[in-house]
Amino acid sequence: MLLAILSLTACDDKKQQVAPSGDYAVLETLAAAYREVGEKYPVQPQAMPPKGRKEFVNKVFAQAGYSYSATLIAMGQAAAGPSNKEQRDLVELLLLPVKGVSNEVRADLYTDDELVAMQRLQIHFR
Repeated sequence: MLLAILSLTACDDKKQQVAPSGDYAVLETLAAAYREVGEKYPVQPQAMPPKGRKEFVNKVFAQAGYSYSATLIAMGQAAAGPSNKEQRDLVELLLLPVKGVSNEVRADLYTDDELVAMQRLQIHFR
């Protein structure tokens, strides 16, 4: 009974939704959110400091109705290698905040679970 209530609560909370991997429609939704959120920033995400990039990507996922952190962790747990372009594109967006960033900076911005997920994604999606 408690499990059923918790799962219903999780379904109602869009912030906890994981963006499905390999789904073209999801990528289109994320791309539209990326453009919309990007209009509110004076610089491209790649030119932002790591904390700003993470904030940007969090807002993109939230705008699209998904959770960045939950998606990152889920993709890291399921990482088995790039099976299609949509998966690779999603991973590229998930890892945007840490591109060219040292492990020390990552440790300051992410939880342990998120760091493990990133490492797995970087290994499997080279």
